[in-house]
Amino acid sequence: MKRSEIISVIEKTALPASAAQWDRSGIQVAGHDAKATALAVCLDPTPAAVAAALDLGADVILSHHPLVMAPRALDTLDDHHAVASAVLARGAWLYAAHTSLDANPDGPVGWLARELSLTAPEVLEPTLRQERLTRCIVAATTPAPHWAHLPGVLAYRVLGNTAVISCEAADWPAIRAAILADACGSDTPRDAAPAFLPAEPELPARIFGFGLVGDLPEPLEFTAFVRRLHGLAGRAHCHVSGPAPTIVRRVGYCTGSGSSLADAAFARDADVFVTGDVKYHTALEARGCLLDVGHFALEEEMMRRFAHGLRTALPGLPVHFLPSSDPLRLHLPVPPTGTDGGRVPEHPA
Repeated sequence: MKRSEIISVIEKTALPASAAQWDRSGIQVAGHDAKATALAVCLDPTPAAVAAALDLGADVILSHHPLVMAPRALDTLDDHHAVASAVLARGAWLYAAHTSLDANPDGPVGWLARELSLTAPEVLEPTLRQERLTRCIVAATTPAPHWAHLPGVLAYRVLGNTAVISCEAADWPAIRAAILADACGSDTPRDAAPAFLPAEPELPARIFGFGLVGDLPEPLEFTAFVRRLHGLAGRAHCHVSGPAPTIVRRVGYCTGSGSSLADAAFARDADVFVTGDVKYHTALEARGCLLDVGHFALEEEMMRRFAHGLRTALPGLPVHFLPSSDPLRLHLPVPPTGTDGGRVPEHPA
């Protein structure tokens, strides 16, 4: 399979135009090969993950987090140097779907909202409004499957001899020209050219952006909600800050380090806000209940689900998910016996 086809499929879910302006989503290391025989998906492009991907024969490595957030010279023998060297030596490609993936609520970043069955989820910080058109192309024969990979095609399905394409209005002229060029060779009869039916707008417009807030189908007692969250996140604990509600009806969340969106969620009446990397002063000043499940938990599951979706979208291409572990480990020391551990007594005698 062509490397460009793989990236095109990735970008149908992780739209580059929806990424944050400060981000480095996209190609991290360019390779030599135009074709790929396998894809590996991971959360972080660590030396261990990249080595495992290359051992599996992956020509394209997809990570969530970028290799670097700003251009860097290869002047230090560190992890950045090790990853770049390994990928370049193999002629492979390294691609990061970072905030471009975070900003698609219909993609794998929305997995928690779907597991919680949140109704009418709203984006907290919009980055892109996408107004789609649906076009029907009636062909003389079965429409070509590779039209699905034309630049700008967001969705594609074939019904008999009719292709149904969804795209943004601005992309349609180029898509139409590419289909005509593909379908109408020099020896193609004029009456065999595909017919383009009038466009139908898709409403409502799709909103991309960071964070979601929505309503639970049924209210949950706070402890029951936290217990369910633990099960979904695969964690036995979380950090709670701010005033805990008795009942949880409305939930906001943002994967990764999303505490900056907490106030936006509380302004939309969220009872709790789920995220990771909550800092001390953010916790101290929380106006609502913050549930910190860690940066890792929600995003690891997001990438696992993305890998599963890519297996379906890229039939015939091996897609490997490389699980990782949380770099922040919970350490529970054995309680000291017969000693105060060197602490100063709260009430000295």
